[in-house]
Amino acid sequence: MAKDAPTVEEGAAKKESARPAFPQVAESAAPEDETREDESADLRRENDELVTRLKYLQADFENYRKRTEREVESVVKFAHEVLLSRLLPVLDEMDSAVAALEGTSGEGVRLVRDNLVKALQEAGLQEIPAMGRPFDAYVHDCVQQVPDSGSKDGVINEVVRKGYRLHDRILRPAQVIVVKNGGETNA
Repeated sequence: MAKDAPTVEEGAAKKESARPAFPQVAESAAPEDETREDESADLRRENDELVTRLKYLQADFENYRKRTEREVESVVKFAHEVLLSRLLPVLDEMDSAVAALEGTSGEGVRLVRDNLVKALQEAGLQEIPAMGRPFDAYVHDCVQQVPDSGSKDGVINEVVRKGYRLHDRILRPAQVIVVKNGGETNA
């Protein structure tokens, strides 16, 4: 045999090395593509979850902001509640003084009372209407029931003490005497 001629073993080795490596690359590339697709799907899923969480957080924050605005509005709206409640007895005394004074001697007291009422109304104080109206337990406090043949049952006959509200909140219910015809009376 010639020295330059390859042996059978060398020839087989050359054929294997001469084969293209595509089948091996194709076999190894398929798992890489699958893992990339899996990773991509996982990332998309995680991204979707994060976007959903972000939307929930944005909605929660928006609800928190709206709730806080409502609470601040309420605090501002009723900030004078304690002061107005403390001024109600003063207003009652002014009403009594005006009722006791007759003629021109009470004119100054009436002016002071009217200015006080105007200032309190500007702050949101409203008198609860009562005289001649049907009794309403939410805004009236019945202190006595009396018979009156000229009025219907449950109608307010007299106001003992005026009631007041601040916007839609009752500061003090009106104390009233209510008509009750027939049956027992609470005198």
